[in-house]
Amino acid sequence: MARSKGVTVAVKVPIKWEVMTGRTRQRLRQIVGRDTRVVRAYLGIIEQYEDDLLTGKDRTRLDEGRLDRLTMTALKVKAGCERRVTVPHDFKARFPRASPNEIAECRKTAVALYESYLKLRAKKGRDASRPKSVNTSGRIPRWIYAQRFKLVERKTVVARWWVDLRDSLDSSLEGRAVHDRLNIPLKISPFHEEQIQRGKVKALQIFTDRSGKWWATFAVRIPTNGIQENDLPVAILGIDLGIRKAVCTSLLTPEKTRESRFFVQREKVSRISRYDDLVATLQHEMHTRKNKGIAYDHVAKKLRAIRFKRENISREYDRVLVRQLINYITDLSQKYTLYIAIGRLKNITMRARRGTNKGIRFRAMVNSWSFARITQSLKHGLAQIGWVVDGKEPRFRVVPEAWTSIICWKCGIKGRRPMQDYFHCPSCGQKTNADRNGSVNIAARMLTLTKSLHSVGGLGLWARALDRARRARPKAQRKSSSKGKSLLLAKGSASEPGESAVAHFAQTSLTSFSDGVGESEDDPAVGRTVETLAVAGSDAPAIGQEEEARSGGGIPSR
Repeated sequence: MARSKGVTVAVKVPIKWEVMTGRTRQRLRQIVGRDTRVVRAYLGIIEQYEDDLLTGKDRTRLDEGRLDRLTMTALKVKAGCERRVTVPHDFKARFPRASPNEIAECRKTAVALYESYLKLRAKKGRDASRPKSVNTSGRIPRWIYAQRFKLVERKTVVARWWVDLRDSLDSSLEGRAVHDRLNIPLKISPFHEEQIQRGKVKALQIFTDRSGKWWATFAVRIPTNGIQENDLPVAILGIDLGIRKAVCTSLLTPEKTRESRFFVQREKVSRISRYDDLVATLQHEMHTRKNKGIAYDHVAKKLRAIRFKRENISREYDRVLVRQLINYITDLSQKYTLYIAIGRLKNITMRARRGTNKGIRFRAMVNSWSFARITQSLKHGLAQIGWVVDGKEPRFRVVPEAWTSIICWKCGIKGRRPMQDYFHCPSCGQKTNADRNGSVNIAARMLTLTKSLHSVGGLGLWARALDRARRARPKAQRKSSSKGKSLLLAKGSASEPGESAVAHFAQTSLTSFSDGVGESEDDPAVGRTVETLAVAGSDAPAIGQEEEARSGGGIPSR
């Protein structure tokens, strides 16, 4: 049977813990606690035998079969297979009350955690944190596969939706052939129900958060058939990420730059700035009291209370931004065969470190923004609607952003930025918004990286973009050279040496059970503007390019 195609989204649903029976609560605590001990035991075995278990070309994967032969005996085997009477670490004897299915699911969870760590270690080196294999208070829940639970609808007073979960206690200890069942009530909203009905539920994870609240996360497999090929004209959408202006996009076609659009989140900037100022004030007060020997417990309590508020605000606004970008891309896909390029802000935090003369406010602003989350959320959202985001010729690509905002997109000469939002080219005289100039250059880099677009016929802009990409970029003095190779064309890279065209983001994968960005309603706090250009050379002055609109799709300027 062929492997199903699709993407997996996680749907997090609260559990109605207060209406559950005492026995169900006790069994659920026991199951989650035992799962944690089994997962930690597997992580310890993996660390001990890491060199023997590593496999693959990059040695970032684990041989799960070899791990099974180290931990599980096999007395009943198929004809022709060898029995395993003893193993170095017998988990059946170590955890006698856990069923073999539960141990197998804990093994898969531990392998996924460790493979995620291996990918981070390959990228960050020693800075990558190991999975929690030591005895700590944190719990590590396992992924429960669909064969051992059912999501059922029962229109009762207590709850409408329930999880009918097989009790993982091995019934053979009591001489029974049938497992007990646990009925867990859920608090499912219409949004949760809509997300679950988009595909097939493949796995379940039950866990508690920091506050002790119980949750159930469903892994839903959404089938995707891919985008149908059409005869629409080809276009590239360049996306430049920013802070004051969250996103600037420019649509590049073989004939001309069609339009530029700004996504502005003034309310997000304002709210996060207020939290940053509040945190800075409280931290200053706490350190002052500490140095003077005055009690500061109440100040530390206030800091802990607002610890996650800023992150939650940022996440919510990022969801709104990604949803509006996907809606805009969907609309453009009705008119063009669209390719998307988004800038990767590599080493931006390095440029915002102390000693770079950028100022403390700039450093705090850059280090607290979520560029990677927006990029990954957009990639995952496009995959859900059938976009090809991986492979040799993806329709969505993350490209290096170096020099894109300072190089003139018309003539390819290094320009000047007298102000943060203003770009001026002394060669051709172009005056435009710096973010817009960067987004056009990002789209041009997508053109150089996609060979299938090189043969697309058009007027001068497409050819000039390829010609500029083959030229050598302006030289800059660097304290240390980067290592590695660029994915841009060998002739005249348009980015800095060592910059890859793909951003890697390692995390625990959900693909192990066959294969999220949650949708959010439009938020009026995000304004958009559109600038339609008649021809490639008719750039409007920078002061006339930004005009806020509180409507869902923005307003085109004439």
